Amino acid sequence: MERLLNQFVQLLQTFNCQPTFPITSVVLQRNPRLIQDLARKGVEFAIHGYTHVDYSALPYDEQRGHLLQATRIFADHRIAFKGFRAPYLRWNTDTIQSVREQAFFYDNSQALWWNVPLCTDTAFYRRALAFYHAQPADQYPSLPWMEDGLVRMPYALPDDEALVERLHCDALQMTEVWLSILQQVHQLDELFVLGLHPERFHFCQEALTATLSQARIMQPAIWFGRLDEIAAWWQARLQTTVSISPQKDSFEVRVEGPAGVTVLARAVSLSAPQEAWWGSYRRVRALSFTVYSAVRPWIGVSSRSAKELVTFLRQQGYIVEIGDESAAYTVYFDQPVFDAQHQRLVLRQIEEARFPLLRLGRWPNGSRGALAITGDIDALTWWDYGARILGR
Repeated sequence: MERLLNQFVQLLQTFNCQPTFPITSVVLQRNPRLIQDLARKGVEFAIHGYTHVDYSALPYDEQRGHLLQATRIFADHRIAFKGFRAPYLRWNTDTIQSVREQAFFYDNSQALWWNVPLCTDTAFYRRALAFYHAQPADQYPSLPWMEDGLVRMPYALPDDEALVERLHCDALQMTEVWLSILQQVHQLDELFVLGLHPERFHFCQEALTATLSQARIMQPAIWFGRLDEIAAWWQARLQTTVSISPQKDSFEVRVEGPAGVTVLARAVSLSAPQEAWWGSYRRVRALSFTVYSAVRPWIGVSSRSAKELVTFLRQQGYIVEIGDESAAYTVYFDQPVFDAQHQRLVLRQIEEARFPLLRLGRWPNGSRGALAITGDIDALTWWDYGARILGR
């Protein structure tokens, strides 16, 4: 496994990409030298439980105890951590509460399955989706979201385990699946968390290389990031302030945010230089400028609309104002009821339209979409494999 891990990391480094490896803490405790060496090379390690067990089957106190032990082991071996991924992608509200209490920054346990051309759509695979409580990507956006201070990010399926063990895909078929997800992510400006367990690196190396090669040449560029970097960006961008000063038939706009924050404009007349970005969107090459418009080219939301709608829109980078004058905005929502099942529909209503719109980009430096390469480590030696079977 040490050789496979190093080969995995070396391949990614040729694409200026660093992975996130969630690892069970007992495996770190048995193999600290290798993990410390990889961490020095820029690999991020997240916590994959104390042992590799189904956390959703454990009572709250036991889950909390597991995570407390896990964080202590990471600290004892001086391995930084910010994130958590549940073993088997199995979690419940107690899991998330325990993660939040242990001061994790992000969680990557929610499974999201993509509608892609499969070599064989087996009942075995469908049972796995049900076991993971996976959500369909055609109904739920593949995007981070803030939940009571915790950044949550979806994990993409099919991953290597599904492709090799459940769908019996060959290298060409795996490549087709991952390239299809990548294309959809780029089209939608979303996030692809690609999962590849290191023990299957050789089985999936060709598909991974093809995916990275394609991602590297896409325009606008896809951002390659570790999960901690993606979570940090998502939180930092949410702190961006957009100051708007109305003038006669114009607005003075000033944007203050993290380095890399991007302003996008669709069918909006501005004083600042712009360049083509995607579709009818143009990238604004300034953070302070004048908008020439009699109406506000951003989103208005009625005072009776759901607070969850306002939160969701702002997390996407949309500029949102709450008011009851619908005619003052180029797009306006009056939606008292909003939950996660409405998210994809609202995004389509905004992004597939042509009305003038000024907004922030989701990703840094004008990127369109983000790609994270990850792989769970729950065993590094034969002893680890045997202990895992025994739940140790």
